[in-house]
Amino acid sequence: MRNIWFTIYTGSVNEYERIANYRTLLELLLIPAIQDKLNRDKKVQKYMLMFSNNIENDDIKLFKDLHYEKKVADGIVNLYIATKNIDWNNLSEQDRKDFLIEKWKVLFNNLSDDYFVTDKSEVITSLEELKNKDWKITNSPFKKKVKYNKESYAVILDVTTERAQLALLRDSDGKRFKLKDYETCKISTDANFKGFQLEGDTLTFVYKNFFNAMFESPAVFDLKDVVK
Repeated sequence: MRNIWFTIYTGSVNEYERIANYRTLLELLLIPAIQDKLNRDKKVQKYMLMFSNNIENDDIKLFKDLHYEKKVADGIVNLYIATKNIDWNNLSEQDRKDFLIEKWKVLFNNLSDDYFVTDKSEVITSLEELKNKDWKITNSPFKKKVKYNKESYAVILDVTTERAQLALLRDSDGKRFKLKDYETCKISTDANFKGFQLEGDTLTFVYKNFFNAMFESPAVFDLKDVVK
């Protein structure tokens, strides 16, 4: 079943430092945290926070008028949140996390019970827990490992609000070897791999998407320079 999309609309991302990275990473965190607690029968495809610097307070009235015990129009549930008095670029990392989580709590707190398959409080608790977690995801895109010079390496992708990093992790000692850094907000395209090929010392990652394969520079690494 397709994942629900948890996203943030800001207009120009240039006004909010790294907001596109926060948006990408937070969606990856929200999917396992709350998705299964939401009622799929409502046919919501997208929950969205809409940043607005033209309002003093979050527009709860409009939100409830549109969504409370209502059929979801176009599969989208969106809340206009006030950013007029928020200086995002001068907030600390923790303050940014707190702000975003609090706004997601506002959105879900003001939905009617028919949007949930559990008690609403369970969603709010799961959101609150994210505040104090390390906002970092580490996973391996492939089950297959790289076998090179009699050693075995897992391919891993670390995702944070700063950047995403593709690396090799050696099984024998846990040593890590960086391959490439990516913008977190671009991992669904730039790091969209379906597998890899190893020929001699040359490790090549194969894109899932035909257009990436046609128009992106190949992700090719010489392991003689990487593994030292």
